[in-house]
Parts: sequence; C-alpha cells; structure tokens
Amino acid sequence: MHNTLVIVGGGFCGTVLAVNLLRRPPAVATDIVLVERGPAMGRGVAYAAREFPYLLNVPAARLSADSRDPLQFLRFAQHHVSDADGEDFLPRALYGDYLQDLLLQAERTAPAGIRLLRVFDEVRHLARHGAQQFAVEFTDRVPIMADRVILALGNPPPPLLPWAAAVSDHAGYRHDPWDLPKTLSAEHSVLIVGNGLTMADAVSALTQDANRTPMLHTISRRGLVSLPQTTFHPSAAPGDGEALLECAGSLRRVLAAARELTREVEKTGGDWREAVTHIRHVAPVLWPRLPLTEQRRFVRHLQAYWDIHRHRMPPQLGARIASLRQSGKLQVNAGRIDSVTAAGERLKAYWRPRGGGSATLTVDLIVNATGPNYALKHGGVPLLESLRNAGLVCEDALSLGLRTAHHGACVDAQGRPSEHLYYLGPMLRAGHWEATAAAELSNHAEQLAAHLAAG
Repeated sequence: MHNTLVIVGGGFCGTVLAVNLLRRPPAVATDIVLVERGPAMGRGVAYAAREFPYLLNVPAARLSADSRDPLQFLRFAQHHVSDADGEDFLPRALYGDYLQDLLLQAERTAPAGIRLLRVFDEVRHLARHGAQQFAVEFTDRVPIMADRVILALGNPPPPLLPWAAAVSDHAGYRHDPWDLPKTLSAEHSVLIVGNGLTMADAVSALTQDANRTPMLHTISRRGLVSLPQTTFHPSAAPGDGEALLECAGSLRRVLAAARELTREVEKTGGDWREAVTHIRHVAPVLWPRLPLTEQRRFVRHLQAYWDIHRHRMPPQLGARIASLRQSGKLQVNAGRIDSVTAAGERLKAYWRPRGGGSATLTVDLIVNATGPNYALKHGGVPLLESLRNAGLVCEDALSLGLRTAHHGACVDAQGRPSEHLYYLGPMLRAGHWEATAAAELSNHAEQLAAHLAAG
C-alpha cells in the first residue's frame, strides 16, 4: 500500500505540517507532496526575503513552530544573531530561514518509505477521481493523484474595494501593500487604506529614510490603530477561563468578564496584554459556544477593538508610528472612501469622515492595506472559488472563513465533513476565532499530522 498526501501551499502552515508528517510519519509508504506557487518553500508572503527588513510582531521566545520545544526558534536565531534575546522582535525573513531549516532537517531524518516531493507550480483545480482520491491539476505539469489533499493556502489577498475598480490600472494605486515604489520623497503624499498591522508595515517601509518621508494619510472606518507590544508574562492572568466560558450565552456578559479580568491583572501590577493572551487561549472554546446572533454582534461592534489589542505592533514600530503622528507626518482618519478618480499622475479620493460631512484628498499614491479578504465568494483565490462552486467547501454564516470539522476536515455544501480534503490556516477562524498566530497554527498542524498519520 502507498499513500500520496498533497499539501497545497508551502508557507508557514504547509511547511510545519510537512515537518510534522516527516517526523511522525504514517505507518505505510507515503509521498508528501508540498506544492508552492512562489519561488521558495517555507516563506509565503509573511516571511519572504525582501529588501526592507519587516519585523515579526511576536518576541523570539514565543515563536517556536514545535510545541514540545518552545525555544526552538530562539536558539536558531541566536546562531545567526549572536546577541538575540527572547524578547527581541527579529526580521521576518529570519523566520523564513528557520522554517526552511526545519523542513530540510525533517526531510534528512525521515524514515525509509517516506518521501518529500517539492513542486513549484500552482494548483488550479481538484477533480474527484473515484470515491477515495483527487486529481490535483496544475498550471504547468501533469496532474498528481492524491489520497488526501490539505489546503494550506495562507492568507487570501485583500479585497478589490468598489472605489478601486476605476483606478486599479493607475500607476498611483497599489493593491499589493508590499509592492511600494522607491521613488517617493518628502514632496509626495500617500493615502493608506486600512489602519491595522499592514498599514504599520507600509508606513515602516515608506519612512525608512527620514529625509525622504512622504506625507502620510490613513483611513479606516473607525480610525483605530494597533497598539504596541510590551514585555509581559503571557501566562500571568489568573484562572482557567471558566469565568468567561460561563458567560458564553451573552456577549455583554463576556465583555464584562473580560473587563473584570483586565482590572484584576492590572490591580496586581500586571499588563492588560496578559488578559488579552488569556482570552485568546480561551477563544477557540468560547467562540463556538456563542450563539450566532452574539457572534454577529461581536463582528459588527467589537471585532475592530479586539483586533487592535490582539494584533499588536513591535514596540519600535509603535514608537515610530507615534512619533510620525506627533510630528504631523502621519494623519490617521476615520471614515469611508466613496470614490477615487485620476488627477493626471495623481489620485483624488472623495471620502466621508466618521460623524458626517465630506472631504477630498489628492495624493501621489494609494495603498490597499485593508488586510486579507476571508469572504469565500469574493476572496480572489481561484482554487477556493472552484471548490466552492463544486460544493466541496463552503463558508460560514459570517464569511469569516471555511466551515471545517475535526482536524480541519472541509465541510461540503451539504454539511458533510470530508475524509480526503482538509484545510489548515487562518480561515479556521470561522470555527475557532483565534487561528492566526504561529503557536495556534502549529498546534493545529500537529493535530492534523497525527490524524493523517493514523489514518
């Protein structure tokens, strides 16, 4: 007997899953096919080697991809950065190096009969082949027959916002926030749409030369900016989460319990970030217990506030953002863009400030930094769209991601979990809410690998 497992996506999730399968492999001969459409395994968009050294937003001591070895990444980093400390926020490209090294070491020590096959191509379609297999169809090579397929596609691209369609081909519009021009100077101006971590990264890249920093404007619905990280003890919050779980019938009660937990932490000299970490660990159990009406209320009214407390900036980046705002070089706005028109080589944005009125802003560059679009039917991921059209996957009621069952098994349009198609990645948040951090996704990868190896 021989099995073929195809992992679609060679970024963080696909690489860590492959590493776990190589280290704790199935009992039968197995080909693990890791497919990556980009130029390198283990990097994806997040950890790509770029000219600008984007920073990780989690300290080195909390970024191990192996739950059994919490300081694994820190040790790797110290081999390359001799004075690296556990609380340091290191370059993302270094984390990509770490993932590549993990994969190489796991491949070298894999037992006989377990092979890792690297495929650099794009999966265009999955076609049923009998009841037990998929034909994995590529852009530039013959199909591969797979017994099981794991979708590890990473974050979907940002949405093409309604106003952007008219200027999507204009030289002053950037749909990809990592593709920023290097020709801007202090005489130029930029509008960044979105105020989250992607905005912070764009600001960081655009202001690397203090003498050439353009005038920066940002806009989001509420004008909320991610808060900075600090040195804190992630396990310092009291209790096991029962107080929060007991409130699961009411979002109002959950919010009250979260505020009380934060007060308790701060009363004893702690940091509110400890309370957020505690809530984050409880979230995968708490979220599915909330009634759909309460989940919807959270997404509509509280998600933006949760995001700025949960998804935090490295402290040095937070300090730069604060300094730019204080100097007037960065203006953060709350509102909505109605339309954008070309004004020669520049772009003119017509927008409505939060609270009423109207305004215009003419800039040299507009950057889409709204973050990933998790709405499956408008997500811009052709493979997911084809699987949805075929009824093999479906979105959740709130368009947060994919519906999945145990171990990430994809749920089809009839509500049946698959035994041959799985998902691993941030779109697990539909069922778990918290599914973006390395630690959370590593745990999902370990559990899925154990399931695949046993079956």
